[in-house]
Amino acid sequence: MSSQFWKYTRSNAALSRQWAKRVQAPLPFILEEVNRRMVNRAQIMRPVEGGVVHQGWLHPAALASVKALFSGRELAVFAPSAIELPAAPMDKAAESFLSKLWPGRASVAKAASARELPLGANLPLADESQAMVWSPLWLHGLEDPAHQMADWLRVLKPEGGVFFTCFGPDTAKELHGFAKCLGESIPDFADMHDIGDLMSKQGFSDPVMEMEKLTLTYSTPEALLQDWRAFSGNFLAGRGKGLVSTGRYQQAIQTLRALKSPESGRIPLTLELVYGHAWKVKRKPKIDVTSVKISDIKGRKASK
Repeated sequence: MSSQFWKYTRSNAALSRQWAKRVQAPLPFILEEVNRRMVNRAQIMRPVEGGVVHQGWLHPAALASVKALFSGRELAVFAPSAIELPAAPMDKAAESFLSKLWPGRASVAKAASARELPLGANLPLADESQAMVWSPLWLHGLEDPAHQMADWLRVLKPEGGVFFTCFGPDTAKELHGFAKCLGESIPDFADMHDIGDLMSKQGFSDPVMEMEKLTLTYSTPEALLQDWRAFSGNFLAGRGKGLVSTGRYQQAIQTLRALKSPESGRIPLTLELVYGHAWKVKRKPKIDVTSVKISDIKGRKASK
């Protein structure tokens, strides 16, 4: 249950609404950077032949590097609502080449679409049908990450793998005072060991977890908050829904100003990035073994 894993319960509905706003905005730099770092790390991964599922924080502008990594594989993209995805550059080049060879024969390349899948619903894919799951910066926002992991395991082929990122516990630690002044809470982000343990419980084999910290700096509290809302925000079920008074908001802003470095005059924001990958191993069939006492075994006596 998500309420047992998270200190503060998430809201899939809130996460979906926030994603719908962000996907219409320019690509947040942090998502582009995380995808780049994931692609670099994934070069050593060699999953079995088959398709790839993208089920994570989706922005069409961030898909180019992922498509390039899995070139030649069918990429199934899922999102809280259906959106159009740009055609791959290679598709456009092939279209141009074909049109020169056979004028009028080449069809116009159609942009692919992300398939709509409400958060918390199972993937509409057959069991053991996919080779890889790719999920950037998504698990930490879900009500029930265990259910998501179990569904990934279901659709993966034996020897297929999952590669994901999520925020770790030090993420946005500078915002706790700000949130407290507003009577709110910052989402709790799980330690990488807890995420790894959760994967093992769902049936994945030997999860490999890594962590790195990034420190962003800002000249003003307003700039920091603008970025935070662009790539995370508040997706908690118990978040406040009323307006905050100007005085209370300014008091909260002052907690961020107090974090300015005396040397640089800039305000830090910590992002702890957790990278995880694991495999679905092929389980050996159980062999029934029966124990028999030696005294119960009757054999023929040797003839004299």
